[in-house]
Amino acid sequence: MESRDEKSISFLNSDIINDDFFIDIVERKLKITRDEFKLRLVFISPATGKNENYASVVYRAKISIEINESKERKFVNVIIKALLITIEEMKEFAIFEREIVVYEKVIGSYEELLAEKTNEIVEFGPKCLNVISKPYEIIVLEDLKATGYEMLDRKVGVNFDQAKLVVEKLAKFHAASAVCYQKDGQVSNQLDRLEMLKTEAMSSPDQFKKSAFAFGLMFQEFVKSASTIEGCEKISTKLAQWDMMRIFGVFMAVAEPMTCGFKVLNHGDDWLNNMLFKSDENGKTIDVKFIDFQMSFWGSPANDLIYFFVSSIADDIKTKHYDDLIEIYHSKLVECLKALVYDQHIPTLSELQIDLIEKSSAFGFHMMFVLFIAKYDSNDDLDIEQIMNPDKVNYKVIYDAFNNEIYKNALKTWLPFLNKRGYLDTLLPHAPATPFMQAIMQQMAQAAGGGNTSEAPQMVNGQMHNSEN
Repeated sequence: MESRDEKSISFLNSDIINDDFFIDIVERKLKITRDEFKLRLVFISPATGKNENYASVVYRAKISIEINESKERKFVNVIIKALLITIEEMKEFAIFEREIVVYEKVIGSYEELLAEKTNEIVEFGPKCLNVISKPYEIIVLEDLKATGYEMLDRKVGVNFDQAKLVVEKLAKFHAASAVCYQKDGQVSNQLDRLEMLKTEAMSSPDQFKKSAFAFGLMFQEFVKSASTIEGCEKISTKLAQWDMMRIFGVFMAVAEPMTCGFKVLNHGDDWLNNMLFKSDENGKTIDVKFIDFQMSFWGSPANDLIYFFVSSIADDIKTKHYDDLIEIYHSKLVECLKALVYDQHIPTLSELQIDLIEKSSAFGFHMMFVLFIAKYDSNDDLDIEQIMNPDKVNYKVIYDAFNNEIYKNALKTWLPFLNKRGYLDTLLPHAPATPFMQAIMQQMAQAAGGGNTSEAPQMVNGQMHNSEN
Protein backbone atom coordinates (compact mmCIF):
# COMPACT_ATOMS: atom_id res chain seq x y z
CA MET A 1 0.00 0.00 0.00
CA GLU A 2 1.24 3.49 -0.86
CA SER A 3 2.67 5.69 1.87
CA ARG A 4 1.26 9.17 2.43
CA ASP A 5 4.14 10.73 0.46
CA GLU A 6 3.66 8.28 -2.39
CA LYS A 7 -0.06 9.03 -2.50
CA SER A 8 0.72 12.75 -2.62
CA ILE A 9 3.09 12.27 -5.54
CA SER A 10 0.54 10.10 -7.35
CA PHE A 11 -2.05 12.83 -6.88
CA LEU A 12 0.19 15.57 -8.30
CA ASN A 13 1.10 13.38 -11.26
CA SER A 14 -2.47 12.33 -11.99
CA ASP A 15 -4.26 13.27 -15.19
CA ILE A 16 -6.71 15.45 -13.28
CA ILE A 17 -4.01 18.03 -12.47
CA ASN A 18 -3.72 19.49 -15.97
CA ASP A 19 -4.14 22.79 -17.82
CA ASP A 20 -7.93 22.47 -17.92
CA PHE A 21 -8.00 22.04 -14.15
CA PHE A 22 -6.25 25.38 -13.61
CA ILE A 23 -8.05 27.19 -16.44
CA ASP A 24 -11.37 26.24 -14.87
CA ILE A 25 -10.20 27.69 -11.54
CA VAL A 26 -9.27 31.00 -13.20
CA GLU A 27 -12.64 31.18 -14.94
CA ARG A 28 -14.47 30.71 -11.66
CA LYS A 29 -12.27 33.08 -9.67
CA LEU A 30 -12.06 35.97 -12.14
CA LYS A 31 -15.42 35.31 -13.83
CA ILE A 32 -13.92 35.36 -17.32
CA THR A 33 -13.96 32.76 -20.10
CA ARG A 34 -10.98 30.73 -21.24
CA ASP A 35 -10.80 32.50 -24.59
CA GLU A 36 -10.05 35.77 -22.76
CA PHE A 37 -6.73 34.68 -21.25
CA LYS A 38 -3.91 32.22 -21.56
CA LEU A 39 -2.24 30.16 -18.89
CA ARG A 40 1.43 31.01 -18.41
CA LEU A 41 2.79 29.21 -15.35
CA VAL A 42 1.54 27.39 -12.27
CA PHE A 43 3.59 27.27 -9.07
CA ILE A 44 2.61 24.50 -6.64
CA SER A 45 3.96 24.13 -3.11
CA PRO A 46 2.86 22.41 0.12
CA ALA A 47 0.43 24.61 2.05
CA THR A 48 1.05 22.96 5.41
CA GLY A 49 4.11 21.68 7.19
CA LYS A 50 4.84 18.20 8.39
CA ASN A 51 2.23 16.83 10.80
CA GLU A 52 -0.09 19.78 10.26
CA ASN A 53 -2.88 18.03 8.33
CA TYR A 54 -3.92 14.44 8.88
CA ALA A 55 -6.76 13.47 6.55
CA SER A 56 -5.79 15.46 3.46
CA VAL A 57 -2.91 16.81 1.45
CA VAL A 58 -3.06 20.56 0.95
CA TYR A 59 -1.22 22.50 -1.73
CA ARG A 60 -0.89 26.17 -2.50
CA ALA A 61 -1.10 27.04 -6.21
CA LYS A 62 -0.14 30.38 -7.73
CA ILE A 63 -1.56 30.54 -11.23
CA SER A 64 -0.01 33.06 -13.64
CA ILE A 65 -2.16 34.18 -16.57
CA GLU A 66 -2.08 36.81 -19.30
CA ILE A 67 -5.21 38.66 -20.43
CA ASN A 68 -5.31 38.37 -24.22
CA GLU A 69 -6.67 41.81 -25.04
CA SER A 70 -4.64 43.98 -22.65
CA LYS A 71 -1.61 41.69 -22.25
CA GLU A 72 -1.97 42.32 -18.51
CA ARG A 73 -0.55 39.60 -16.31
CA LYS A 74 -2.42 38.44 -13.24
CA PHE A 75 -2.04 35.87 -10.49
CA VAL A 76 -4.75 33.69 -9.03
CA ASN A 77 -3.92 32.19 -5.62
CA VAL A 78 -5.76 29.08 -4.47
CA ILE A 79 -5.59 26.16 -2.07
CA ILE A 80 -6.00 22.65 -3.47
CA LYS A 81 -7.13 20.16 -0.87
CA ALA A 82 -7.30 16.46 -1.71
CA LEU A 83 -8.66 13.78 0.58
CA LEU A 84 -6.26 10.84 0.53
CA ILE A 85 -7.35 8.84 3.56
CA THR A 86 -7.56 5.07 3.27
CA ILE A 87 -9.21 4.33 6.62
CA GLU A 88 -12.57 2.88 5.61
CA GLU A 89 -14.37 4.04 8.76
CA MET A 90 -13.41 7.65 8.06
CA LYS A 91 -14.48 7.33 4.43
CA GLU A 92 -17.84 6.03 5.57
CA PHE A 93 -18.32 9.12 7.71
CA ALA A 94 -18.54 11.09 4.43
CA ILE A 95 -16.29 13.89 5.57
CA PHE A 96 -15.73 15.10 2.00
CA GLU A 97 -19.44 15.27 1.21
CA ARG A 98 -20.13 17.06 4.49
CA GLU A 99 -17.55 19.74 3.82
CA ILE A 100 -18.97 20.37 0.35
CA VAL A 101 -22.43 20.90 1.86
CA VAL A 102 -21.05 23.50 4.27
CA TYR A 103 -19.05 25.39 1.65
CA GLU A 104 -21.75 25.32 -1.03
CA LYS A 105 -25.00 25.55 0.94
CA VAL A 106 -24.27 26.92 4.39
CA ILE A 107 -21.52 29.52 4.74
CA GLY A 108 -22.79 31.84 2.01
CA SER A 109 -26.34 31.89 3.38
CA TYR A 110 -25.08 32.70 6.88
CA GLU A 111 -22.92 35.54 5.59
CA GLU A 112 -25.81 36.93 3.51
CA LEU A 113 -28.15 36.80 6.51
CA LEU A 114 -25.74 38.77 8.68
CA ALA A 115 -25.16 41.34 5.94
CA GLU A 116 -28.90 41.77 5.42
CA LYS A 117 -29.89 42.05 9.07
CA THR A 118 -26.86 43.77 10.61
CA ASN A 119 -25.15 45.53 7.67
CA GLU A 120 -21.97 43.82 8.83
CA ILE A 121 -19.72 42.05 6.36
CA VAL A 122 -18.77 38.78 8.04
CA GLU A 123 -16.76 36.09 6.28
CA PHE A 124 -16.56 32.76 8.05
CA GLY A 125 -14.17 31.03 5.66
CA PRO A 126 -12.63 31.02 2.19
CA LYS A 127 -14.73 30.93 -0.97
CA CYS A 128 -15.04 27.53 -2.62
CA LEU A 129 -14.01 27.69 -6.28
CA ASN A 130 -14.38 24.11 -7.42
CA VAL A 131 -15.25 20.61 -6.27
CA ILE A 132 -14.18 17.35 -7.91
CA SER A 133 -15.22 13.94 -6.63
CA LYS A 134 -13.42 11.55 -9.01
CA PRO A 135 -10.82 10.12 -9.31
CA TYR A 136 -9.77 12.16 -6.25
CA GLU A 137 -11.95 14.07 -3.82
CA ILE A 138 -10.75 17.65 -4.30
CA ILE A 139 -11.87 21.02 -3.00
CA VAL A 140 -10.36 24.20 -4.43
CA LEU A 141 -10.53 27.25 -2.15
CA GLU A 142 -9.33 30.81 -2.32
CA ASP A 143 -5.94 31.20 -0.63
CA LEU A 144 -6.46 33.26 2.52
CA LYS A 145 -2.72 33.71 2.94
CA ALA A 146 -2.70 35.85 -0.20
CA THR A 147 -4.97 38.32 1.63
CA GLY A 148 -2.91 38.47 4.81
CA TYR A 149 -4.24 35.55 6.86
CA GLU A 150 -1.90 33.11 8.53
CA MET A 151 -1.98 30.03 10.72
CA LEU A 152 -0.70 30.30 14.28
CA ASP A 153 1.47 27.83 16.19
CA ARG A 154 -0.78 24.96 17.33
CA LYS A 155 1.75 23.94 20.00
CA VAL A 156 1.60 27.36 21.68
CA GLY A 157 -2.07 28.24 21.34
CA VAL A 158 -3.83 31.59 21.14
CA ASN A 159 -3.62 34.46 23.61
CA PHE A 160 -6.65 36.04 25.27
CA ASP A 161 -7.38 38.61 22.55
CA GLN A 162 -7.15 35.96 19.85
CA ALA A 163 -9.35 33.59 21.86
CA LYS A 164 -11.90 36.40 22.25
CA LEU A 165 -11.97 36.85 18.46
CA VAL A 166 -12.56 33.14 17.97
CA VAL A 167 -15.43 32.76 20.45
CA GLU A 168 -17.11 35.87 19.06
CA LYS A 169 -16.82 34.53 15.50
CA LEU A 170 -18.20 31.18 16.67
CA ALA A 171 -21.09 33.03 18.32
CA LYS A 172 -21.94 34.74 15.01
CA PHE A 173 -21.73 31.45 13.14
CA HIS A 174 -23.88 29.69 15.72
CA ALA A 175 -26.45 32.50 15.83
CA ALA A 176 -26.80 32.57 12.04
CA SER A 177 -27.18 28.79 11.99
CA ALA A 178 -29.93 28.85 14.62
CA VAL A 179 -31.89 31.43 12.64
CA CYS A 180 -31.42 29.64 9.31
CA TYR A 181 -32.46 26.35 10.91
CA GLN A 182 -35.92 27.79 11.50
CA LYS A 183 -36.33 28.27 7.74
CA ASP A 184 -34.11 25.64 6.12
CA GLY A 185 -33.94 22.84 8.67
CA GLN A 186 -30.68 20.91 8.92
CA VAL A 187 -29.97 21.40 5.16
CA SER A 188 -28.57 17.89 4.73
CA ASN A 189 -28.54 14.56 6.55
CA GLN A 190 -24.75 14.80 6.28
CA LEU A 191 -24.94 17.37 9.09
CA ASP A 192 -26.85 15.05 11.42
CA ARG A 193 -24.19 13.34 13.52
CA LEU A 194 -26.65 10.70 14.66
CA GLU A 195 -26.74 9.43 11.08
CA MET A 196 -23.26 8.08 11.77
CA LEU A 197 -24.81 5.52 14.10
CA LYS A 198 -26.28 3.86 11.01
CA THR A 199 -22.92 3.42 9.31
CA GLU A 200 -21.05 0.14 9.21
CA ALA A 201 -18.23 1.72 11.20
CA MET A 202 -20.55 2.46 14.13
CA SER A 203 -22.92 -0.52 14.01
CA SER A 204 -20.74 -3.47 13.01
CA PRO A 205 -19.25 -5.47 15.93
CA ASP A 206 -16.04 -6.08 13.96
CA GLN A 207 -15.57 -2.42 13.08
CA PHE A 208 -16.48 -1.36 16.60
CA LYS A 209 -13.84 -3.65 18.07
CA LYS A 210 -11.23 -2.12 15.76
CA SER A 211 -12.18 1.35 16.99
CA ALA A 212 -12.23 0.13 20.59
CA PHE A 213 -8.71 -1.24 20.18
CA ALA A 214 -7.41 2.09 18.89
CA PHE A 215 -9.25 4.12 21.51
CA GLY A 216 -8.01 1.74 24.19
CA LEU A 217 -4.38 2.27 23.18
CA MET A 218 -4.80 6.03 23.29
CA PHE A 219 -6.61 5.86 26.60
CA GLN A 220 -3.87 3.77 28.19
CA GLU A 221 -1.17 6.24 27.12
CA PHE A 222 -3.32 9.15 28.29
CA VAL A 223 -3.65 7.67 31.78
CA LYS A 224 0.02 6.71 31.95
CA SER A 225 1.06 10.19 30.86
CA ALA A 226 -1.15 11.83 33.48
CA SER A 227 0.26 9.57 36.20
CA THR A 228 3.77 10.93 35.55
CA ILE A 229 2.77 14.59 35.89
CA GLU A 230 3.60 16.20 39.21
CA GLY A 231 0.40 17.03 41.07
CA CYS A 232 -1.77 14.80 38.87
CA GLU A 233 -0.93 11.40 40.35
CA LYS A 234 -4.20 11.07 42.29
CA ILE A 235 -6.22 12.46 39.41
CA SER A 236 -4.80 9.77 37.13
CA THR A 237 -6.32 7.05 39.33
CA LYS A 238 -9.72 8.60 38.65
CA LEU A 239 -9.03 8.73 34.91
CA ALA A 240 -8.16 5.02 34.93
CA GLN A 241 -11.69 4.26 36.14
CA TRP A 242 -13.43 5.96 33.24
CA ASP A 243 -16.06 3.89 31.45
CA MET A 244 -15.35 3.02 27.81
CA MET A 245 -18.99 3.17 26.70
CA ARG A 246 -19.26 6.68 28.11
CA ILE A 247 -16.08 7.69 26.30
CA PHE A 248 -17.44 6.37 23.01
CA GLY A 249 -20.79 8.00 23.70
CA VAL A 250 -19.37 11.52 24.01
CA PHE A 251 -18.85 11.77 20.25
CA MET A 252 -22.59 11.44 19.73
CA ALA A 253 -23.83 12.98 22.98
CA VAL A 254 -22.66 16.48 22.01
CA ALA A 255 -25.28 16.34 19.23
CA GLU A 256 -27.97 16.64 21.90
CA PRO A 257 -29.47 20.17 21.90
CA MET A 258 -29.44 22.26 25.04
CA THR A 259 -32.17 21.44 27.56
CA CYS A 260 -33.97 24.61 26.47
CA GLY A 261 -34.06 23.25 22.90
CA PHE A 262 -31.42 25.54 21.42
CA LYS A 263 -29.09 23.97 18.87
CA VAL A 264 -26.58 25.25 16.36
CA LEU A 265 -24.39 24.06 13.53
CA ASN A 266 -21.04 23.23 15.11
CA HIS A 267 -17.84 23.63 13.14
CA GLY A 268 -16.97 20.35 14.80
CA ASP A 269 -13.19 20.49 14.40
CA ASP A 270 -12.30 23.99 15.57
CA TRP A 271 -8.68 23.56 16.60
CA LEU A 272 -5.95 26.01 15.70
CA ASN A 273 -4.91 24.40 12.41
CA ASN A 274 -8.42 25.00 11.12
CA MET A 275 -8.26 28.74 11.71
CA LEU A 276 -6.40 31.55 9.98
CA PHE A 277 -5.81 34.93 11.60
CA LYS A 278 -5.22 38.39 10.18
CA SER A 279 -3.31 41.20 11.91
CA ASP A 280 -3.15 44.94 11.27
CA GLU A 281 0.01 46.95 10.63
CA ASN A 282 0.62 47.15 14.39
CA GLY A 283 0.51 43.39 14.84
CA LYS A 284 -2.92 43.35 16.49
CA THR A 285 -5.05 40.37 15.48
CA ILE A 286 -8.21 41.72 13.84
CA ASP A 287 -9.98 38.76 12.26
CA VAL A 288 -10.19 34.99 12.10
CA LYS A 289 -11.63 32.67 9.46
CA PHE A 290 -12.38 28.97 9.69
CA ILE A 291 -11.44 26.17 7.32
CA ASP A 292 -12.02 22.38 7.20
CA PHE A 293 -15.71 21.82 7.88
CA GLN A 294 -15.44 18.04 7.54
CA MET A 295 -16.92 17.31 10.97
CA SER A 296 -19.71 19.92 11.13
CA PHE A 297 -22.94 18.83 12.81
CA TRP A 298 -26.07 20.10 14.51
CA GLY A 299 -26.01 20.02 18.29
CA SER A 300 -25.19 21.93 21.43
CA PRO A 301 -22.78 24.88 21.07
CA ALA A 302 -20.90 23.35 24.00
CA ASN A 303 -18.92 21.08 21.68
CA ASP A 304 -17.29 23.88 19.68
CA LEU A 305 -16.48 25.76 22.86
CA ILE A 306 -15.00 22.78 24.69
CA TYR A 307 -13.11 21.58 21.60
CA PHE A 308 -11.54 25.01 21.12
CA PHE A 309 -10.69 25.48 24.79
CA VAL A 310 -9.03 22.08 25.11
CA SER A 311 -7.07 22.13 21.86
CA SER A 312 -6.14 25.69 21.05
CA ILE A 313 -5.88 28.18 23.91
CA ALA A 314 -2.50 28.83 25.52
CA ASP A 315 -1.97 27.00 28.80
CA ASP A 316 -1.76 30.17 30.89
CA ILE A 317 -4.99 31.55 29.43
CA LYS A 318 -7.49 28.70 29.16
CA THR A 319 -8.14 28.17 32.87
CA LYS A 320 -7.53 31.74 34.05
CA HIS A 321 -10.03 33.18 31.56
CA TYR A 322 -12.37 30.23 31.03
CA ASP A 323 -15.41 31.90 32.58
CA ASP A 324 -14.59 35.26 30.98
CA LEU A 325 -14.51 33.74 27.50
CA ILE A 326 -17.76 31.84 28.04
CA GLU A 327 -19.43 35.11 29.04
CA ILE A 328 -17.95 36.88 25.99
CA TYR A 329 -19.28 34.12 23.73
CA HIS A 330 -22.73 34.28 25.30
CA SER A 331 -22.92 38.07 25.09
CA LYS A 332 -22.10 38.02 21.37
CA LEU A 333 -24.49 35.10 20.77
CA VAL A 334 -27.39 36.98 22.37
CA GLU A 335 -26.50 40.18 20.51
CA CYS A 336 -26.49 38.38 17.16
CA LEU A 337 -29.65 36.37 17.79
CA LYS A 338 -31.53 39.56 18.63
CA ALA A 339 -30.12 41.37 15.59
CA LEU A 340 -31.14 38.46 13.37
CA VAL A 341 -34.67 38.52 14.86
CA TYR A 342 -34.48 35.00 16.27
CA ASP A 343 -38.03 34.24 17.44
CA GLN A 344 -37.31 31.26 19.69
CA HIS A 345 -36.01 31.09 23.25
CA ILE A 346 -32.56 32.68 23.59
CA PRO A 347 -30.40 30.75 26.06
CA THR A 348 -29.45 32.58 29.22
CA LEU A 349 -25.87 32.57 30.46
CA SER A 350 -26.95 30.24 33.26
CA GLU A 351 -28.48 27.81 30.75
CA LEU A 352 -25.28 27.82 28.70
CA GLN A 353 -23.17 27.21 31.80
CA ILE A 354 -25.41 24.31 32.83
CA ASP A 355 -25.18 22.84 29.33
CA LEU A 356 -21.39 23.00 29.48
CA ILE A 357 -21.55 21.07 32.75
CA GLU A 358 -23.94 18.50 31.24
CA LYS A 359 -21.60 18.09 28.24
CA SER A 360 -18.43 18.27 30.35
CA SER A 361 -17.50 14.68 29.49
CA ALA A 362 -16.33 16.22 26.20
CA PHE A 363 -13.40 17.77 28.07
CA GLY A 364 -12.02 14.33 28.82
CA PHE A 365 -12.79 13.03 25.34
CA HIS A 366 -10.98 15.89 23.61
CA MET A 367 -8.01 15.71 25.97
CA MET A 368 -7.54 12.09 24.92
CA PHE A 369 -8.30 12.22 21.22
CA VAL A 370 -7.68 15.80 20.05
CA LEU A 371 -5.15 17.47 22.33
CA PHE A 372 -2.35 15.00 21.53
CA ILE A 373 -2.66 15.94 17.84
CA ALA A 374 -2.60 19.66 18.59
CA LYS A 375 0.51 19.30 20.76
CA TYR A 376 2.33 16.62 18.75
CA ASP A 377 6.05 17.36 18.78
CA SER A 378 8.13 14.67 17.10
CA ASN A 379 10.22 14.22 13.99
CA ASP A 380 8.24 11.08 13.19
CA ASP A 381 5.21 11.44 10.92
CA LEU A 382 1.91 11.39 12.77
CA ASP A 383 -0.07 9.07 10.50
CA ILE A 384 -3.56 8.59 11.91
CA GLU A 385 -3.78 5.22 10.20
CA GLN A 386 -0.89 4.04 12.41
CA ILE A 387 -3.14 4.74 15.38
CA MET A 388 -6.60 3.81 14.12
CA ASN A 389 -5.76 0.70 12.10
CA PRO A 390 -4.93 -2.30 14.35
CA ASP A 391 -2.92 -3.87 11.53
CA LYS A 392 -0.62 -0.86 11.23
CA VAL A 393 -0.22 0.35 14.80
CA ASN A 394 3.00 2.25 15.48
CA TYR A 395 3.46 2.13 19.25
CA LYS A 396 6.36 4.59 19.19
CA VAL A 397 4.21 7.23 17.50
CA ILE A 398 1.48 6.74 20.10
CA TYR A 399 3.97 6.91 22.95
CA ASP A 400 5.60 10.07 21.57
CA ALA A 401 2.22 11.72 21.05
CA PHE A 402 1.15 11.33 24.67
CA ASN A 403 4.48 11.80 26.40
CA ASN A 404 6.01 14.94 24.93
CA GLU A 405 6.42 17.83 27.36
CA ILE A 406 4.11 20.19 25.46
CA TYR A 407 1.20 17.77 25.78
CA LYS A 408 1.98 17.01 29.42
CA ASN A 409 2.21 20.70 30.29
CA ALA A 410 -1.25 21.18 28.80
CA LEU A 411 -2.59 18.32 30.93
CA LYS A 412 -0.87 19.74 34.01
CA THR A 413 -2.88 22.93 33.54
CA TRP A 414 -6.19 21.33 32.60
CA LEU A 415 -6.55 18.31 34.86
CA PRO A 416 -6.57 20.08 38.27
CA PHE A 417 -8.92 22.76 36.92
CA LEU A 418 -11.38 20.23 35.49
CA ASN A 419 -11.12 17.98 38.53
CA LYS A 420 -11.94 20.83 40.89
CA ARG A 421 -15.11 21.55 38.90
CA GLY A 422 -16.14 17.89 38.87
CA TYR A 423 -15.87 17.60 35.09
CA LEU A 424 -13.64 14.53 35.31
CA ASP A 425 -16.33 12.64 37.24
CA THR A 426 -18.77 12.56 34.32
CA LEU A 427 -17.00 9.63 32.63
CA LEU A 428 -16.97 7.43 35.73
CA PRO A 429 -19.11 4.26 35.46
CA HIS A 430 -21.91 5.34 37.80
CA ALA A 431 -22.04 9.06 36.98
CA PRO A 432 -25.49 10.44 36.09
CA ALA A 433 -26.24 10.42 32.35
CA THR A 434 -29.00 12.09 30.38
CA PRO A 435 -31.56 9.81 28.68
CA PHE A 436 -29.99 10.81 25.36
CA MET A 437 -26.54 9.71 26.53
CA GLN A 438 -27.97 6.50 27.97
CA ALA A 439 -29.57 5.66 24.61
CA ILE A 440 -26.31 6.33 22.77
CA MET A 441 -24.37 4.13 25.19
CA GLN A 442 -26.92 1.33 24.83
CA GLN A 443 -26.72 1.41 21.04
CA MET A 444 -22.93 1.41 21.08
CA ALA A 445 -22.85 -1.42 23.58
CA GLN A 446 -25.09 -3.44 21.28
CA ALA A 447 -22.71 -2.78 18.38
CA ALA A 448 -19.76 -3.77 20.53
CA GLY A 449 -21.33 -7.05 21.56
CA GLY A 450 -23.28 -7.82 18.40
CA GLY A 451 -26.55 -7.18 20.21
CA ASN A 452 -25.40 -8.47 23.60
CA THR A 453 -24.51 -5.58 25.87
CA SER A 454 -22.70 -7.87 28.29
CA GLU A 455 -20.02 -8.41 25.62
CA ALA A 456 -19.19 -4.72 25.32
CA PRO A 457 -15.51 -3.91 25.92
CA GLN A 458 -14.77 -2.25 29.24
CA MET A 459 -11.88 -0.21 30.59
CA VAL A 460 -10.51 -1.49 33.88
CA ASN A 461 -7.68 0.46 35.51
CA GLY A 462 -6.71 1.93 32.17
CA GLN A 463 -6.67 -1.43 30.33
CA MET A 464 -9.12 -2.63 27.67
CA HIS A 465 -10.93 -5.88 28.43
CA ASN A 466 -13.52 -7.91 26.53
CA SER A 467 -15.95 -10.15 28.37
CA GLU A 468 -14.44 -13.27 26.80
CA ASN A 469 -10.97 -12.45 28.20
